[in-house]
Amino acid sequence: MTTIHIPIHRPHVVVVGAGILGCSIAFHLLLRGAQVTLVEAGAPGAGATRVSFAWLNAYAKAPYAYHDLNRRSLEMWPRFVRRLGGDIDITWGGELRWAVTTAGAAALIKQAHQLQAWGYPTQLLTAAEVQRLEPQLPTPDLLVASHTAIEGHVNTGQVVNGCLRALTAAGVEICAGTPVTGLAMTQTSDGSFIQTVEVGGQAMPCDVVVLAGGAAMPELARMAGVALPLYDTFGATLLTKPLPPLFQNIALLHSPRDRRPHLNFRQFPDGTVMVQGNGNSNYDDGDRGHTDEEAAQILTEAAAIVPALQGAQLQEIRRGRRPIPQDGQTILGFAPQVPNLYLATTHSGVTLAPLIGEFAAIEIVDQVAIELLRPFRLERFSDDR
Repeated sequence: MTTIHIPIHRPHVVVVGAGILGCSIAFHLLLRGAQVTLVEAGAPGAGATRVSFAWLNAYAKAPYAYHDLNRRSLEMWPRFVRRLGGDIDITWGGELRWAVTTAGAAALIKQAHQLQAWGYPTQLLTAAEVQRLEPQLPTPDLLVASHTAIEGHVNTGQVVNGCLRALTAAGVEICAGTPVTGLAMTQTSDGSFIQTVEVGGQAMPCDVVVLAGGAAMPELARMAGVALPLYDTFGATLLTKPLPPLFQNIALLHSPRDRRPHLNFRQFPDGTVMVQGNGNSNYDDGDRGHTDEEAAQILTEAAAIVPALQGAQLQEIRRGRRPIPQDGQTILGFAPQVPNLYLATTHSGVTLAPLIGEFAAIEIVDQVAIELLRPFRLERFSDDR
């Protein structure tokens, strides 16, 4: 009988960053048998993950390779939730938006046709069809609407906690409130390798380091001599006290993009409503909501679009910084200059969390390069490709 020897690789991986990406990567590494240590400078899930609007989608994700990455991950979410053992608030029903000007209608139709050409189930609706979908939602001046039924949203805090529960139950060391202060490097003929991670005054030996540190990524990568083409923007989301259901069928609403203000709405199963105010001429670095006064104004504007929000009381304002690669897509994979440094950063962190976690674990544990990720390597930013 022929004996087949299957190579077994169980590296010690230090994952830096316990937002939704870092937690997903650590969780999937655990499933693949790796030894994992999770390190977080602050509280797990307290950065961009907490601020995120958490819209699960592949809507405005171009070019096609980036759309496809998000679409694949969108469809991985149910399995991710099952693996976490349930108890995760995830709401499906799709996203609705509409246009009120001729130019806006043309742009919305063009976007819908592109998505349809990519096989994404976006449907154009008339005012009467929107009224049947959401009878209580006023849509004055509506010329055309779009509804993408497969989209949804998720409670990111529950996802992070689900990952942490699994990691803790498996005995994984979780170092919260302990920033990484350095990476000890050694030079070989194959490049610079990380020998130890300096955490809490101690040098932690490891085989692989994963950086999933959100807005802190450039600073963390510089410790290994790697430059990341990354910037960050301000993010703010407002949470109301629980309200009766806003919508009958849809999960998310985006106000018309051809009229100000630009607002986004979603509702948790417990009735809490999250509102996000996009863009403001006074700021060029992200959302509105820098001040409590501005947050109150957003809520007033929101009630003008969704009357059920009239009289709503603010429960919480979340603010933070969101990382965005220079081309707006994803950076994922080993750094060419440091072969045992794995990078994971993206603007679509919540949508992509299941895929990035599972694919990163495959690349690290099985030591293979996933072809689908070729367009998202750091090398694409190099001048000498």
